[in-house]
Amino acid sequence: MKLSSRCWKQERRLLRWRCAPNGSHKLWLLTLVGLLLGTPYSWAQKSDSQSNHPVRTVQFTQPAPVAGSLQSLPPGMRRMTTYPRSDSPSEIEWRSLSNGENAAVISGGIRVLIEGVPSTNVPGALGLLGTIDISTDRAVIWASGIDSTVTNQDGAAFQAHESPLEIYMEGNIEFRQGDRTVYADRMFYDVRRQIGIILGAELLTPLPHSKDYHHQGLVRLRAAAIRQLDQSHFVATGALLTTSRLEKPSYHLGSEQITFEDFGQPVIDPLTGQPQIDPQTLEPLIDHRQLATSRGNKVYVRGMPVFYWPTLATDLEKPSFFINNVKVGSDSIFGTQLMVDWDAYQLFGIQNAPAGTDWNLSTDYLSKRGLGWGTSFEYEKFNFLGLDSPATGLIDFWAIKDRGLDNLGADRRGILPEEDFRFRLVGQHRQRFSSGWELTAESGWVSDRTFLEEYYEREWDRYKSPRTGARLKKLTDNRALSLEVNGQVNDFFTTTQWLPRVDHYWLGQSLFGNRLTWFEHSQVAYANQGVASSPTDPVLLSQFELMPWEQTFDASGVRVAGNGERVVTRQEIDFPFSLGVVKVVPFALGELAHWGEVRDGSELQRAYVHTGVRASVPIWAVYPGAHSSLLNINGLAHKVVFDAEFSYADASRNLDQFILYDPLDDTSITEFRRRLLSPATLPTVMGEKYDPRNWAFRSGIQGWVTAPTTEVADDLMALRMGMRHRWQTKRGMPGTRHVVDWLTLDTNATWFPKSDRDNFGQDFGLVNYDLRWHLGDRFSILSDGAADFFSDGFKTISGGVLMNRPSRLNAYLGVRSIDGPITSNAVLGNLNYRMSPKWLATATASLDLSDTGNIGQSYSITRIGESLLVTVGVYGNTGQDIVGVNFLVEPRFLPDLQLTRKTGIEIPPAGAFGLE
Repeated sequence: MKLSSRCWKQERRLLRWRCAPNGSHKLWLLTLVGLLLGTPYSWAQKSDSQSNHPVRTVQFTQPAPVAGSLQSLPPGMRRMTTYPRSDSPSEIEWRSLSNGENAAVISGGIRVLIEGVPSTNVPGALGLLGTIDISTDRAVIWASGIDSTVTNQDGAAFQAHESPLEIYMEGNIEFRQGDRTVYADRMFYDVRRQIGIILGAELLTPLPHSKDYHHQGLVRLRAAAIRQLDQSHFVATGALLTTSRLEKPSYHLGSEQITFEDFGQPVIDPLTGQPQIDPQTLEPLIDHRQLATSRGNKVYVRGMPVFYWPTLATDLEKPSFFINNVKVGSDSIFGTQLMVDWDAYQLFGIQNAPAGTDWNLSTDYLSKRGLGWGTSFEYEKFNFLGLDSPATGLIDFWAIKDRGLDNLGADRRGILPEEDFRFRLVGQHRQRFSSGWELTAESGWVSDRTFLEEYYEREWDRYKSPRTGARLKKLTDNRALSLEVNGQVNDFFTTTQWLPRVDHYWLGQSLFGNRLTWFEHSQVAYANQGVASSPTDPVLLSQFELMPWEQTFDASGVRVAGNGERVVTRQEIDFPFSLGVVKVVPFALGELAHWGEVRDGSELQRAYVHTGVRASVPIWAVYPGAHSSLLNINGLAHKVVFDAEFSYADASRNLDQFILYDPLDDTSITEFRRRLLSPATLPTVMGEKYDPRNWAFRSGIQGWVTAPTTEVADDLMALRMGMRHRWQTKRGMPGTRHVVDWLTLDTNATWFPKSDRDNFGQDFGLVNYDLRWHLGDRFSILSDGAADFFSDGFKTISGGVLMNRPSRLNAYLGVRSIDGPITSNAVLGNLNYRMSPKWLATATASLDLSDTGNIGQSYSITRIGESLLVTVGVYGNTGQDIVGVNFLVEPRFLPDLQLTRKTGIEIPPAGAFGLE
């Protein structure tokens, strides 16, 4: 390069870069993409001493000239065309140099269009030609074979690709090439070799939105020098990366050197198989993948280095610096806690990490329990294991050598774990094949029965039960075929092993010209029910009771595990017709089934019939004159649907004869029921009233062709009635008003003609309602309830108010009453409030109005800094008799903030909507 003879001026002025967003960009793209990719960027260059340059007005720029056809260029040639940048003509002075080159010194503003530049960084697309569009106030062009005498009338000249062409630009530069745009104050670029340099640069850029990461605001890079080595490789030295807009940022990553690589491939039209062309630029569309490697990395907080790592490698997938999350806490169960999640790819400096994958490591210190560690691996790939089929999934493992006791609350404190090395292995996989088959697989292996409830309480309470198995399924129109295999890896939880199970569904098939509708579900399976083993801890053992359907005996009366074949076919015929405004659907469902083994160890067959009629009628009324500013009404429409179903069911076998191979409840609920059944917990036997099988068949689950459980079916006669009310109004500014639900009310009730047999002597039961009154777009009154009227029947009712102001406040205050096997009357409250731009407060509280009294509270306050979110909180749980404190520090720019997940209030990065 001839840079030494073309010295840069010592004073450093403000530079601005911008680039148009490209959805594939990642964070490290900020370092070098200003020279490469098309995303909106801003570059700012500052002097060592603060300069006071006057504010300059924006130049008038003419509309961009339209590039000519690249196909019209002679082979191996490029075309350069010059235009004035503004109304004033450009001043161009050509000079001949001693080495045979020509140089043009340009002032007064010029626009240069260079067409026919090869795209050498796109594998499989060599020979694709691109265009460079440059606008600048002043420039010096060094070229071979071009001078003022060979320029034709429209300012265009031709030059061979191998001929030298170098440009130095200064003043309000706009540099465009392909899908990249650069705005700068000074820049050097070699067109033939496609290399460039910029010194003392500062970059401000937004991160793009992708499926997994939705980052707002700007990220800022300051570098002593950035060099473009060729069309694909870049190097930045003395780099500083942060989201802070302050001159001295409170949080940043510093690197001695960053090497950036860009790999592109043309976007192929799936219909034609040809590269897609941008209709505006007439150039091929390129899909980029970027890789970055940095050396000498330090994380700084308040100017102090807090972490060092020699090498970082990333595919720019997400904006994080080694550490994904840090949490510090303390309580009486786990002691002092320090939990850190790391990005494994960056930590180990792994280059060319598989695209579409995310690998994390966890290192957790719990002073009262031990050192925990684990790893998680997530993937989303369009070609998995060489197969042309998209797949998504995860593997999550965490373990600890536990030296403490479990505190599960109330009368289950000080529980000795059944294992000292405790772990959880969760796996999920879903893959779709071009043949139409879909494979799903999962793993739910845990070390002992109390591990999830102790260490993953939220997962235990809210997520589905851990299972281990695989299912292969194919959908064809309204038919489905599935093959399933499951195994029991946790012998302390009751699990049905399917070895294997095959299901076929054919739903909603029209017959005889839409006169009839047919539904079918058939199944062939071999089942083995592994019954939960008894606990070793004496406290848990005193509360352990097997469910009735788990108590299986052979012919000699010895308890055994249930196993055997199950062959079932269940089919339904509907005859829909209209009777005036009423839609009527008589139906008949029948089932034939065989079990190789039931509770007494014998085989059994069952015939089952479920028949009846369904009817529904919609009605509506409109009140255009209904207006109320107090109730926020602008016209009112009332829509209601009345529906009813009368059914009669008859089964040749009783429900209590069968092993429940298909569980009705998740494991956490089943384990809770065991405690209710135990005389140590509940002196009176729960009986049939709270048997989940009884509730399921009274609710009509046996009337579904696709019922999730086969065994639950018995004699029943019922009339089910319901109403679905919708009061709707219009809201919004005049001209943009839209229909919203003002009030919704759903109610259901069931009449049992044979109440002594079907409903414990009460004619009516299963009464419930759900009310939602949206008085405003941000204020709602909520209430729901359910009741059975037989003695000791379950009854619950709740009511409360919900307020929501996005990015400012969400709150709920309500009352919940439960009567049945458990009696509770509780007041519940939750508040998340951003008090000011710098502070956010959260509070939750639960208070039982009976003898239980206080249930638990948590309070926290967050300081919202420009780069960091610092949260301090305290919580208490009377059930576990603990009080704890939390201290959480999060970088504010992370795309998935824990604070946002917890409060529902989004905290955008500083500068997302301008300077704060």
